[in-house]
Amino acid sequence: MKKIVLFLLVVINVFALTPKEKESLKYMYQEEKLAKDIYYVLGEMYPSLRVFNIYKSETIHERSVANVLRHYHIPLPLRSNVVGKFKNPELQKLYNELIEKGKKSKIDALEVGIMVEVTDVEDLDKYLRYATSPDVIALFKFLRAGSYNHYNAFNRTLIALTGKGACELMGSRWCKDYPFQRGIGRYYRNYYWFGGFKGYR
Repeated sequence: MKKIVLFLLVVINVFALTPKEKESLKYMYQEEKLAKDIYYVLGEMYPSLRVFNIYKSETIHERSVANVLRHYHIPLPLRSNVVGKFKNPELQKLYNELIEKGKKSKIDALEVGIMVEVTDVEDLDKYLRYATSPDVIALFKFLRAGSYNHYNAFNRTLIALTGKGACELMGSRWCKDYPFQRGIGRYYRNYYWFGGFKGYR
């Protein structure tokens, strides 16, 4: 009996998430809402910029993070379901600043997309450095691959509109050479946490 109990304790410990992993999941759940809301609002402002339909992918990302949180019985962070409203003051401030920039012009709106995706990748790279759970690692790599693809989509649209990309218009902080991974979402469709898309919210 003692051996069985010990085995169960080891199994539970192996599959438990660390406190840092839990916090990173909670933050990414909110950060995906930030991206989704920004792209949705900017897409309404500039309907000719179809690249902002990327908000649908952000919905998939958001739900995928939520599914991992639920799987590990971690309560979803409290947040507003209203577009552009956040309980986290840091994210609310960032949303307000980015929307204000995006309102100025189509070019500014595309630059906002670049900024959001680079920020996402930086956060995910940081979280992946200490992630140990296979679920969390796979999820964060999935989200990061999506951000790579989104960055490239915004950059291509910026070049088509202005003849210049982020490297020429925005400086080294936003000048990236991210790999493009076609069909990365399909690779993860068998994971229990893959969110699917069922509308805006």
